[in-house]
Amino acid sequence: MIQRDSNEVLERSSLSIIGFIIIGLVGGILLASTGVIGPFLVPALLLLGLPSAVTRGTVLVSELLITVVSIIGHKKVGNFDKHVILAFLPGALAVFLGANVSVKLPESFMKLTMGLFEMVIGILLIYATLNWMNTQRSMTRVDSVKTIVKLMFVAVLAGFAKGFFGVGWGPLGIGMFILLGIDPRVAVGSSLVIRLLLDAVGGMTYATMNLLDVNAVIILALAGCVTVPLGVKLTKVASEKTFRIVLGAFITLLGALIVTEAMMPIY
Repeated sequence: MIQRDSNEVLERSSLSIIGFIIIGLVGGILLASTGVIGPFLVPALLLLGLPSAVTRGTVLVSELLITVVSIIGHKKVGNFDKHVILAFLPGALAVFLGANVSVKLPESFMKLTMGLFEMVIGILLIYATLNWMNTQRSMTRVDSVKTIVKLMFVAVLAGFAKGFFGVGWGPLGIGMFILLGIDPRVAVGSSLVIRLLLDAVGGMTYATMNLLDVNAVIILALAGCVTVPLGVKLTKVASEKTFRIVLGAFITLLGALIVTEAMMPIY
């Protein structure tokens, strides 16, 4: 009996490791190509059985190394604008507040809310993509003070969402930046610079509270770095419209799965 229980534990552990590797590989492609990774990592880790608070901390810390490698790739192809980077900066301050508020709320409420939020931002990403594709010209540079102020407001909302839900910086921040007329490739590349600060601040907050899975962090980060070059390449060759619509639909589906799981105990 003890032997069988031990075998079951080892089997679950092996499946978890395989799951982390697959999730990391896919996450690296998504982050480098679209700037979106949290909406995929969070529900995937929740479905593997990690508590929501631990999931958020694990996602934030594991993204650090993947983001560094992604920044290097985007810098090589020139997907940066210093004004867009400046507009993203206030979001780094809001992530700390979001992280501290979220840990005070019940686990069941957080799961349900996170699932609903996933669905909303998935739909938002599809809408942002369709809106951009119907716009004749996107801005590759931002010189208007009025535009920068609007972008900063969006960045604060996206930063709070990132700390609160563990997701939101990519689909909310980048999606809204695209809606405001920023070229998607510039929005993705520039957002990664501030994402580095966001992940460091948010990740440190969760780490000090012991809310992360160290093994998952290591596996996710290393696996993600392997596929980053492929993700950067996709920004140059793939159809932006098709890729983002598929991603938005996928995020919406993942959110629906989390909502279903969160509501099951109710029934």
